[in-house]
Amino acid sequence: MDESCYWNQKTFAIVTGASRGIGRTLAEKISKQMGADSVLLLISRDEKDLDSLQKAIETDRPSVRVHVGVTDLSSCDESALNGVVSSALAGESAESFAHALCVHNAGSLGDATKRCTDLVSVNSCVQYFQLNLASVVVLNAIFLRRFASSPVQQRKTVVNMSSLCGVEPFSSLSLYCTGKAGRDMFFKVLAKEEPDVRVLNYAPGPVETNMRTQLLHQSWTEEIKSGGLGLTTEITCDRLMAILAGDSYASGAHVDYYDP
Repeated sequence: MDESCYWNQKTFAIVTGASRGIGRTLAEKISKQMGADSVLLLISRDEKDLDSLQKAIETDRPSVRVHVGVTDLSSCDESALNGVVSSALAGESAESFAHALCVHNAGSLGDATKRCTDLVSVNSCVQYFQLNLASVVVLNAIFLRRFASSPVQQRKTVVNMSSLCGVEPFSSLSLYCTGKAGRDMFFKVLAKEEPDVRVLNYAPGPVETNMRTQLLHQSWTEEIKSGGLGLTTEITCDRLMAILAGDSYASGAHVDYYDP
């Protein structure tokens, strides 16, 4: 059954990195496809921007309950993540949702001025991978375990916001490429282990966000600096929503915005 059959039904959805950029746009678009009594959990460390997004979505979609989870994924532990998900469910049974969706969008670039041989701080590397890999792995497990006993007909979808950097190396982006490659492989393994879960690694293309501005400012490589104008968050999020609705991707696949 294709993904579009599960939109407009009661859905529990998580979007990390939801306060701005791709995450904010995607949260808005997902909310428009959720049925009555759905729950949308927005996770970010930026409380002010999350609150404004919550108000905007609840005004546009009053039938959707929006829960703000102010969380720093670079330093939180599993108990904090469990608490955020539990608070969003607010006592509702996981079995009552027709669709459970988790979008792992949060991430950081790292210091694009550094070469591989400049990475001499263990603490800096650990903190980077806490945000960009470890928190993703743990939140994903918490999400799927929460819905593990749900009926077979309940749809479970996991989206990892990937990148071309997950499959190709780029100078000045050693940590970013490594984190994205690690996430891609983790979700490929997840798709193999959990055939009842639909898993997608989506590479959104070069998008005009704060991260891209940082990259163009910090990177010393002409390959990156000559990349030209990027996509809007609207365009790439529309593409992702179309891919999910079409449901023709192989679970665990890496699908790029520019793929046919």
